[in-house]
Amino acid sequence: MMHSFILLVLLLSMASLSVDRNIIGDVSVQETSFTMSQDISGVPYVWQEVNGFCFPSALSMVLQSMGYDLSLYDILAASGAGFSMVSISVDEALTFFPGVMVRQVPWFEFFTDIYGLDMQFYLDSSTEFGWNAKQILQGWGSDYFDYSDSASISPVTVMRESIDAGYPLAISVDTYYLPVEDWDIIRNYIGPLEPGGVGHAIVIVGYNDTTQIVRVYDPGVGLIGDTYGYPDDGRWNYTMSYDTLHDAWGSAGYVTFKISNGTGPVADFEDRLTSYITQKLLGNRSAYFEGYENYFYLSAGADAFRGMALDMNLKAIRDYCTYYLEVEKSTAMRILGHNLEVMMTMQYLAFRSSLNGLPDLLPSKDLTQFLSAANEALPHMEVLSHNASITSGIEIKSRDTLLYNTFFGMASTFESSHDLDGAISEYSDELEEISTHLIAIADAWRAAGEFLADELDRPLSPLGNDMMIVIGGSGVVLFICLVIVIWRRKLGPEE
Repeated sequence: MMHSFILLVLLLSMASLSVDRNIIGDVSVQETSFTMSQDISGVPYVWQEVNGFCFPSALSMVLQSMGYDLSLYDILAASGAGFSMVSISVDEALTFFPGVMVRQVPWFEFFTDIYGLDMQFYLDSSTEFGWNAKQILQGWGSDYFDYSDSASISPVTVMRESIDAGYPLAISVDTYYLPVEDWDIIRNYIGPLEPGGVGHAIVIVGYNDTTQIVRVYDPGVGLIGDTYGYPDDGRWNYTMSYDTLHDAWGSAGYVTFKISNGTGPVADFEDRLTSYITQKLLGNRSAYFEGYENYFYLSAGADAFRGMALDMNLKAIRDYCTYYLEVEKSTAMRILGHNLEVMMTMQYLAFRSSLNGLPDLLPSKDLTQFLSAANEALPHMEVLSHNASITSGIEIKSRDTLLYNTFFGMASTFESSHDLDGAISEYSDELEEISTHLIAIADAWRAAGEFLADELDRPLSPLGNDMMIVIGGSGVVLFICLVIVIWRRKLGPEE
């Protein structure tokens, strides 16, 4: 169980065979005319900007079309994802989980609750992916509708009902089947989605039963490789046949997020959001993983950074290299350094943008001291981040960063000396520097959380079960976009 868990949470694909594109037929963009009544006009496009941000980007498109002025950054802030972090440290597991990756359904439920939105979650447990999702959701206590339990309600009927009512529909899909060239990387190197894998969120904005096509907005195009950047050529807006939709949607368990207007924001919106973010920053263990508070290898919030700082030493890295999967120790070192930079980059960008958006969400709160303390973390997070870590795709490009130079240099030294302890010790100064930055981030998050707690002017009350975050099983990164595709062959010291 731990072996498969680590394989998933580090988002690695270790298979060595490429995939024959011919097995899925033509993946070119559909050119069919799409002028029909079941088309929602005026839906804004939101590019996710960073791998892993597809779900909040899809939510932003849906909600903006409903009249809510909520950008991607606003959703990262209002969901608490921008202020959350989890780390895990046990033998072969030594990594971060940015808030956007941690139990998306529960933070989605919190978000829709405080905004008073009507949310329905669907899946099909007759599929492997859907069955796996069902087990996870049952463990979380989340409500859902199972398509396989009804002869009259199907994914397509839900799609029609939502579009007919004027609401775009956010769904989880397997990028392997999406008909744009941006996802050729999945077809060529990865293959179809496996149960417990990572889905990608897109938004359906229209359908046509006559031509049997749907129109979708895809927040994830332009994310990987040399063509990284906003897809200003409009390829994010494309159509695909019902058959292709079923392949892509069904491979991801027909997971569906149906959102519509409800009662509106709750009366105590600001206090609830303030309390929620406070407990995320402070790393309230019951709020993150109720019932698992004594799992020594889990740390959250400020303590996630502090715990990782304590692991920047000879023993922890040696144990990681010794037990991590069945790869050479030099490869394990490179994976560790690269993965830490990927996760830190995701959280740095989410945290920075959330800080910018929070004052508009909490206008009656005095956030002066909070923002001053929180901003102290930014330069330290920036030192441990780099966009190339999440945009390079299959090949890991060289970059002059602290984490890359430390762990890739360590790996090269080990390949020459075959002395693991010596290779790690040679970079003890760099490891201490990394640790210093992590501790500074932890201190800033702690101080910011305490200032928010003071602003509430009341003791922190425990959050409900829908806020707990449990790291376990294969559900950690369910329903997120592809985060990174890491190399599947041995990297030489110069790569």
